[in-house]
Amino acid sequence: MSQLSIKIEPAAGPPPVPTSVRSERGQRVGLVVESDLVEVEAPDLIEPIVGFRNWRIFRSGHLRGRLSSPYFPVAWSEPTLRAKCHRLRSAEDLLRESHAAPEPDCGCGICAYHEPTGAFSEVDFRGVSGIVSVWGRIELDSEGMRAEYARVEALAIYSRWSRAQREAVAGVADELGVDVVDVHDLGAAAGDYGQPLSAALVGDERPSGMRERFAALLQSRVDG
Repeated sequence: MSQLSIKIEPAAGPPPVPTSVRSERGQRVGLVVESDLVEVEAPDLIEPIVGFRNWRIFRSGHLRGRLSSPYFPVAWSEPTLRAKCHRLRSAEDLLRESHAAPEPDCGCGICAYHEPTGAFSEVDFRGVSGIVSVWGRIELDSEGMRAEYARVEALAIYSRWSRAQREAVAGVADELGVDVVDVHDLGAAAGDYGQPLSAALVGDERPSGMRERFAALLQSRVDG
């Protein structure tokens, strides 16, 4: 699976520490390719990048009632989160040098997908799907991305959930100050917060060269 590294920054400069990050909706951002990949300058007047991801709201334990990563015990106590590498699955991991997330040769970073993930919350009784905006260093592939920073923009509610689950998601959304949408409206609602990455960059039929791939992204973001 082909992978590409890019970096997205607010036009005013790099993002502050996560405890004080408050990304305004509609904020313009700059997209900069990693310097070791290709020599090209990108404009800093493009729409925010959005993606889709999943969480869980646990009903017991220390994460009870909180929005959490479905695979790691990481709570989203604020709308914006900065990625850290939590990889520790084998003895070899203990010998790895610490690194900032996301790392190309690791699986770390805040995961988001290019397409809506509502099916996750339809089959997982604790599952929650939603929309995020992403920035910082981003590792891309054809299915999704791993981002350095992500902000929850909206959480989705499924009409066939129990009343308790609907109220739990609504309560978390209110606590975080984010919107609530129907799970089947995730794709349409994403346009209120930004645009997904260009299909020319992440789709199966992509330009083969790194320079051509990034140029396709810039062209689609400027013209679209």
